[in-house]
Amino acid sequence: MQILVTSPIPSHPQNHGNRARVFSLCRTLQERGYSIHFVYGGLEGLSQEQELAMRNCWEHVYIVRPQRGVRKQSRRKHHLIDDWYVPEVSEITARILKTWKIDYCLANYVWFSRWLEDVPTGIPKYLDTHDMFADRHKRLKADGMQPSWYNTTKREEAKALKRADCVLAIQSAEASFFEKLSKTSVRTLGHYVPANYLPKPTTPRKKLKVGYLASNNPINQHALSELVKELSKEPALHDRFTFELAGAICSSSVAEDIPFTKHGFVESAESFYAEMDIILNPNLGGTGLKIKSVEALAYGKPLLATHDAMIGIPSPYNLHQHADVNALVQSLKALDGSPDETSALATASQEVFSAYQKAQLDTLDDLFPQDRIYDEAKHG
Repeated sequence: MQILVTSPIPSHPQNHGNRARVFSLCRTLQERGYSIHFVYGGLEGLSQEQELAMRNCWEHVYIVRPQRGVRKQSRRKHHLIDDWYVPEVSEITARILKTWKIDYCLANYVWFSRWLEDVPTGIPKYLDTHDMFADRHKRLKADGMQPSWYNTTKREEAKALKRADCVLAIQSAEASFFEKLSKTSVRTLGHYVPANYLPKPTTPRKKLKVGYLASNNPINQHALSELVKELSKEPALHDRFTFELAGAICSSSVAEDIPFTKHGFVESAESFYAEMDIILNPNLGGTGLKIKSVEALAYGKPLLATHDAMIGIPSPYNLHQHADVNALVQSLKALDGSPDETSALATASQEVFSAYQKAQLDTLDDLFPQDRIYDEAKHG
């Protein structure tokens, strides 16, 4: 079976949450027997290494080279729904649809959905929203952050939803929001990744390693700033823990002169997590789904997180539901650091992830049925 996927961002490397989302869904579809026609819309730069990685991963890759002037804003306070759309994407998708028997069409992001209007009747059209963009700037301001990236109005976002047969919301609260904007069917499909529970670090250590891996966006910078501020009030914690920072956020101004070991960009998130005893996600505000929370749970690591970091990921555990960063730091302070305690925290993460993963798999089974011929060939 063939699926046509468009994305304004590259799928490689997976050093940002949105890239991880695009990659994991396409990889999951491959595992279910689908051949991927991946159209990269050229909104970001693309190195030779990135292009090679994508071509080695997906069955068919089509690339729009990055262009100047793509990110326009037609209104003073907001974008129109197609302000960031690249018309060349429509030209490429039209050629693919004429050449190949495409079984499903999948557009990533509401503001990159224009081509769905031209898909012939009878081919299911899905729109993976990633986030809510109507009034996004207002929500960021309310959370104490300056607006950035794309934002639009409810009326404009509704135009995009109507282009699809089914809208994919990344978490349930956003599904409810989209259902109010349009009559288009809405399903919740979170971040599905296979469980990869890592063993506890085997090297005895006097101090437990506490890790935070994040990309360099304003929301993560704000979270790191709050974390550093709260940790500075508890200097004795540095006698019990070492704080480890990884990802592009290490290059931000917020990361300068802080008492963290900075790893910078890491080729393998798994390798970083494998060395950590405890993972933090101090996220505050924002929308969408916090992919790094899902990843930490998927690796089975002890996780301390704020409530905002776990929106869309049901958990009965208080250590996943801190009201703010101060509460998170106080929970860290209260830990005794014993093997029994960290094992219990890891078990909690695995329990939460197992339930979350099953919910996503059930939705995948409904939306993208297994290719029976492929499945029979794979399993004999």
